[in-house]
Amino acid sequence: MKIISILFIFFLPAVCFSQLPVVASKKYSWVTPTAGDQKKIMTSIIFEGSAHDMAFLQMSANAITSDKNTSLQVPDNEEHLILVKSGTIGIGIKDRKWSVGGGSIALLMPGEMYNIQNAGKDSCTCYLMKYRSKSPVNRTAAENENSFVKDWNEIAFKPHDRGGIRNFFEKTTPMSKRFEMHVTTLKEGIKSHEPHTHRAEEIVLVIENNTEMQIGDQFYKGGTGDIYYLGSNMPHAIQNVGTGTCTYFAFQFE
Repeated sequence: MKIISILFIFFLPAVCFSQLPVVASKKYSWVTPTAGDQKKIMTSIIFEGSAHDMAFLQMSANAITSDKNTSLQVPDNEEHLILVKSGTIGIGIKDRKWSVGGGSIALLMPGEMYNIQNAGKDSCTCYLMKYRSKSPVNRTAAENENSFVKDWNEIAFKPHDRGGIRNFFEKTTPMSKRFEMHVTTLKEGIKSHEPHTHRAEEIVLVIENNTEMQIGDQFYKGGTGDIYYLGSNMPHAIQNVGTGTCTYFAFQFE
């Protein structure tokens, strides 16, 4: 019964929605995970709603509190993205296993069964992004794309004049025509670019130092752990306003 309860809590936000409001373009902050089974997984919702191309989009804060495997399954009409915030997470998909730390990600395809556990001695936290497309499932991608894990330590850093970049992936998935993810490092005082727009929605997740994001005519300051959500064709620009370099994930989806 405990496993059933954990699964229910972990997936409850994904099944209890209808005609959700559009996620607002603004800054969101990490929320201490509070709901769930304290011996397995704790979770709190950071934001939830719909988007230009997504009928359902949710970002949650999670704490993996057990060193025992917890078995989970992605619903058939969703994809899930796990992004490790702190500690070491053990992830098992089919016959493969990974132990990955901060900055590592797992992209889980519809219907995927996987195991997750705290694989380190310290606290283990992660962001979990769940999403369901407004368009029908891309059956070709569903047949050909597999779930995968990307270890931060294996992603090459490519320096450039403003800082540097780590490219994680760019691909078609069953739920998106294009899903692209990278990490940008900006030197002190540098702005990534002037305000610009693009059709794809974008999430910027700060993992180091202080930033300022212009969204439309509003300015938001965000530090480590904060998230900027940028809706389709929303003007935006980010700047490093801290001392030393800043680093952030950026992922676009449409």
